[in-house]
Amino acid sequence: MLLFFMLDYCTKYEITRLIPYESSKSVVTGFFNLVNIHNSGIAFGIFAHLSQVYRVIFLCGISFAVFVAVVILIVKGKNRNTFFVLGLSLLAGGALGNLVGRVAKGYVVDFLDFYFRNYHYPAFNLADSFITIGIVILLLHSLFYKKSA
Repeated sequence: MLLFFMLDYCTKYEITRLIPYESSKSVVTGFFNLVNIHNSGIAFGIFAHLSQVYRVIFLCGISFAVFVAVVILIVKGKNRNTFFVLGLSLLAGGALGNLVGRVAKGYVVDFLDFYFRNYHYPAFNLADSFITIGIVILLLHSLFYKKSA
């Protein structure tokens, strides 16, 4: 969990150090840029329209609740399956990464920017990726993991 948090934190720090706000650097022309944008909402800017006070309370509350619930599941849960714990760790590390940004700055730094021809996927960060991958792992685990009797 701390590894995923630190990877997210360090990449956001380096992006803000190396790329000016609202700027981009092409990595793979026509496909991938590194950008520095601030997202005050959640995925795709959802909830960015709320007033800052409500947005921070709401989004920090969600991130904090997810983080605490996942830590409790890891520490006190009976399921010690590596796949399950990995999914929870990814989810908690990502939630913590975005929580820290929201509490400290009121936004998260998004920097991974993929596009192809006319299709442009909204920018995101490692925490978003960790949360998504963690959820997918947990879903797969719930579908395919068989408890031994």
